[in-house]
Parts: sequence; structure tokens; C-alpha cells
Amino acid sequence: MASLAQQPITLRTDDSRANDPEIARLIQEVREGRLDLLRDYLSRTRESGDWQDRIHVLERVAPNVSIDALDAACATEQNAADLLLIRCAYYAELAKTMRGTGTANQVSGARFRNSADCVKAALNDMSRSTQLDDRDPTAYTLVLRPLTIFSQTELQRETFSKAAAIAPDLVPAHFALISASSKRWGGSHEDSLSFAHWAMTKASPGSDMAACLFWAHTLVRTHFQDFDRDWQTATRYASNPKVTGELNAALDAWLAPPFVLRRSSIPFLQKASEWYRAVMDEGRLNRIIAFTREELNLPSATGTTPRPTNNSSKGGGLLGWILGGK
Repeated sequence: MASLAQQPITLRTDDSRANDPEIARLIQEVREGRLDLLRDYLSRTRESGDWQDRIHVLERVAPNVSIDALDAACATEQNAADLLLIRCAYYAELAKTMRGTGTANQVSGARFRNSADCVKAALNDMSRSTQLDDRDPTAYTLVLRPLTIFSQTELQRETFSKAAAIAPDLVPAHFALISASSKRWGGSHEDSLSFAHWAMTKASPGSDMAACLFWAHTLVRTHFQDFDRDWQTATRYASNPKVTGELNAALDAWLAPPFVLRRSSIPFLQKASEWYRAVMDEGRLNRIIAFTREELNLPSATGTTPRPTNNSSKGGGLLGWILGGK
């Protein structure tokens, strides 16, 4: 196996926009003010109930929408739940962009105010779209992460409950609450870990819910490291047998049948790969990489020819996304 520094694969979410063909085409369409293709996608996934993919795609496509074209469409079709959902996603993502990175004391008041305006707009469209379609958890889930910015814990939990009432095993909804419950965002290590353990009890077969555990433990480890500046405690935490045992067991269960890799799984598997890279567990990091190659029928590191497949849900644009690392 190649060393960590030589790995040809980097599980990164930012490559998805450019290298997933469907997402790339949707982005091109909405930038030019055309919404039909995105609406067709939403209609298909609404019928199939693939909520996780809807959230995954909207978070990447909606920020590129021409807001003038979208506003005009919403004004023309005032009772179109899908258009309101797109605009909800647009403002939810814009809220995160407006807030930017850095700790609260590093963010200007203007950025917070702009972000707050976006959150209000997203909540308004969430309310309207869910009134028109009360069996779709997508809008509820999309606003959860931007609500974390303002520590709106009560509203966030109320919104999460509405999403979970429709889709009890929806991974993105549970994942969003991990950060909100963490010490970094005003909660505690115990709260975020407890919520992650509870989320695992809601996982359906073949789920990506194990990402919640990896993220909760990562938030604890990085809080010791980056906020407390206590590298010794961070190192001890990362090597704690209870922690490593729990995560290793979670990975074993995650990658076992009936799990099938989908594009929406990649950001969640990234959390596991980040953990194993940080703690220098090369064996398990390579296992994730090898599993991903096999699931997507990609060449191995030794150049083995991939098996032919016609199952586009397991390949296609993900190839460039996963192989497009640094």
C-alpha cells in the first residue's frame, strides 16, 4: 500500500460540483436562468423519496441559481412547492457563505446581519414550501446548519423534529445536529456524543449514519487541539481504546452489506477518512479507499482494469470527484 502522503485518492466534497456530470449540468442550467432541469430532478426524487440525494444536490446547485430568474418563477407560480424549496436552499447556503469562516469574535457585525437576513428568508420559504408539501423533509433539513450560526437551539430542534417525523433515518438532518450540540457551538462534548449515539439507533440498513459518530468524536478531538491548545489531551483522546474501538466497529458495520456507495455518501465517508488520516491509521484509511474503488469499479492502485458496469448510480461522475485529489 502507498503511504498516506502518496495516496492517489482524496475524499473531498468540493470536487463534486465540477466532476459529477449531473450536478455540473444542473449548475450550468440554473446559472443561465433555466430551472426546468432542476425541477425535473426534484420531481423524480420527490417521487422516489431519495431525500439524502435531494439535499446533497440542492446544497451544491442552489447557490448558483440566478436569483432574479428564481424570484420571477416564484412570483408566477406562487404555489409551486419545488420553486420555494429551491429558494430556501439558495438562502440557506448563502447564509453560510455570508457568515464565512472563523470564530464568532472574528466575524464582523455586517457579516452576521447579512447571514441573519438570509436565514430569515430561508425560514420563510421553508414554511411556505412545507405548507404546500408536508411530506417532504428537505426544506426542514436544509435550514438546520445555518440555524447553528445563531445558536437557535430550540428552533433547530423543533425543525429537526419535523424532518425526523417524516424521515426518521435521514442522515443529513441528524448530522447537522451534531455540530449544534457540540462545545464549539455552545453545547458540550457530552451532548454531541450523546446525540450521535442516539442517531445511531435511528439508522436504517445501509445507512451513512456512522458519519455522526466520526464527526462527534472529531469535534471533541479538534476542540482539545484547536480551541484548548491542548495537544496532549487531543492525542490521548484520539488513541483512547474506547473511542477507537467504537469508531472501528462503526466503520466495519458501515462498509458491510447492504451498504451501497452513492454520491451523497462521499461527504460522510470523508469524515471517516479525515479521522483515520488525523490519527495516522493508514490501514483503515486504505480500507476506505479500496472499498470506494471497488464499489465504483475503478482501477486499483496497481492498475487493475475495472469491471464493466451499467449501474450509473455507483459510478459516472463520482470517478473524477474521488480521484481528483491534490
